[in-house]
Amino acid sequence: MPAILPFRPRPGSAAGIILLASLAGAAIEILVPWYLGPGSADLFSPAGVLARRLADWYAPAPSLVRAGSDHASVALHIFLGLVALLCAAFVAATALTLQPRRRLAPGARRGLLALQLASACAIHSVVLSMVLAAMLASHLAPRRALAALAAMLGLNTVSIAALAALALHGGISSSDRNATATVLYVLLEQLVVLLTFALGWLASRERRGRQALAAKHAELLATQLLLADTIRESERMRIARDLHDSTGHHLTALKLHLDLARRKAGEQADASLLTAHELSRELLAQVRAVVAAERTAVGVDLRLALERLCAGIPQPVITLRVDPAMHAPAPAVAHALFCCVQEALSNAVRHADAASLVIDIAMRDGQLHALIEDDGAGRGTAQEGNGLRGMRERLALLGGALHAVDLPRRGFGLRITLPNAGAQP
Repeated sequence: MPAILPFRPRPGSAAGIILLASLAGAAIEILVPWYLGPGSADLFSPAGVLARRLADWYAPAPSLVRAGSDHASVALHIFLGLVALLCAAFVAATALTLQPRRRLAPGARRGLLALQLASACAIHSVVLSMVLAAMLASHLAPRRALAALAAMLGLNTVSIAALAALALHGGISSSDRNATATVLYVLLEQLVVLLTFALGWLASRERRGRQALAAKHAELLATQLLLADTIRESERMRIARDLHDSTGHHLTALKLHLDLARRKAGEQADASLLTAHELSRELLAQVRAVVAAERTAVGVDLRLALERLCAGIPQPVITLRVDPAMHAPAPAVAHALFCCVQEALSNAVRHADAASLVIDIAMRDGQLHALIEDDGAGRGTAQEGNGLRGMRERLALLGGALHAVDLPRRGFGLRITLPNAGAQP
């Protein structure tokens, strides 16, 4: 598959199913006329009419005294060649449109769509039309998808009307003159295409809903984990302050009074007084050690929170890389970086139509560096939204910066730098 197709479709993905369906439809359109042979193959299509006209140059047309079997055979072979070219163009255009790692200009995307429309209508292929309708419903915005569907149905209707008019005026062989039955059959095909579009739109909407729900659930679990770590860190700091300010103060006063009593007693100091003085000194040292340990304890586990967030999102496929040497940051730093990653994932799920996303977090030169890149549609000419502005403002409060850019081929990238002032050594 990778040697033939420009990308490897993921099993079960909408792009993979549509591409495989287009290949199957192309095979059906080529093999069925070839199997039926010259006498039975239905050439009532623009490609069939062109094939018969070209066959007139190489073989005599049928008449009252001539069966015209050579003409029918030549017409079928020409028709199969045209169908093969049109099917190859349709499959190639479908593969390029669904290519997840190539950004297409709007003009190129419209050109590929026009090629697909023309190929399907030239063959009058209901299978390819259904594939195209499913692709329109799942990969285009509703307004553009409806416009493209109307164009496809209109082209089919116009071409069938033109062929029916030719049949009525004797422009097509007698075997294809049942124009009424053909028109009814084409109308039934149009209804099937409409039904396919509706089912594809419903399936796409349900899939996006499930992805959004899974993303929200993952965000909730990760936020709960981050909040629990933040609360624990805050509680440790409160206990450390209380030990230092209250217990430590009283122990210091106790030690000073015992030290004063020992000095007054001199060499006649009782053993119990000496023991109490030594215990107070050791206890004060232990309290100071506990306070120092709590202040230098591991802060928020940002790595675990991000892993929990990424694991719950089914699409795009997320690759998370966190530098093992990165120490746990302070709650404010961890919260800012987590919110930025969360917003980037939300944008990729809702807007980018990305297949994969990479998150790379490392520590360099005393700063946290985060790189987030997807292979989606990119920002294009769209203005910066509230999400990116909110990320910039959140990072600016901690002295950080955000750089957003469309990637060279396809996708969108975010580069985040954040001072590690709150990180523990």
